[in-house]
Amino acid sequence: MIKMNVKFETPEQLVEFSRMCQKVEADTLIEDTAHKLIIDGKSVMGMMTVTLNQKMIFVVDGSDAEEVVHTFEKFRTEEAVQKQNLG
Repeated sequence: MIKMNVKFETPEQLVEFSRMCQKVEADTLIEDTAHKLIIDGKSVMGMMTVTLNQKMIFVVDGSDAEEVVHTFEKFRTEEAVQKQNLG
């Protein structure tokens, strides 16, 4: 599992992000800690509930997580990527 801080500035970025998530096998989640929500990154409708210009946590979980996370760099905020091994 890899966690990365992300931020979205426009509705178009939300749609682009969701479409990118739909192309990967890994589970992709957005943790909106301010509103205590977990959103499926592959759901366009879910992504449209995200608050713009607010730092969120992008969680990628799957065998291809390390490869996948690099394709989402354009949404990353200045904080570093955090990797977790579960199990």
